[in-house]
Amino acid sequence: MGRFQAGADGGQPFDRPTRTPRLLLRDRDEESGGVDGAWWPRTDNLTTELHDLVTALTTRLGTTARISFDWNSLSLSQRRIDAPDGIEVTGPLPGQPPQVMYVFGPHDRRLRLLVIDPATTTDRAEAQMRRAISAIADQPEP
Repeated sequence: MGRFQAGADGGQPFDRPTRTPRLLLRDRDEESGGVDGAWWPRTDNLTTELHDLVTALTTRLGTTARISFDWNSLSLSQRRIDAPDGIEVTGPLPGQPPQVMYVFGPHDRRLRLLVIDPATTTDRAEAQMRRAISAIADQPEP
């Protein structure tokens, strides 16, 4: 599972996910100045869940070329994305919010995912995910 296998259709090269990621995305046609979705990982070691996340994003983004995020030390020490996987894993870009992961696909396409703390309770995490993709999240607070 999770080994590099270039697809004939150019899709992401990973086998089926080992676990379905807890992921919520905006509709494709919705524009946002905030984020495009939210991801609630199961552990603090985010990189162990990247293959499953990338696989889930393939239909929306295409082949993932790069992921930038403010990784924690556990994720960096136990990284599961290697050169043969075809994905560059980098630190955050200038101005990138600390809780937002950028996932880059072909032709400068990008998804911005709010990363919910894995220790968050189910009710709170689900509310944060819904709020992240809601149009209300893009409105200035009074």
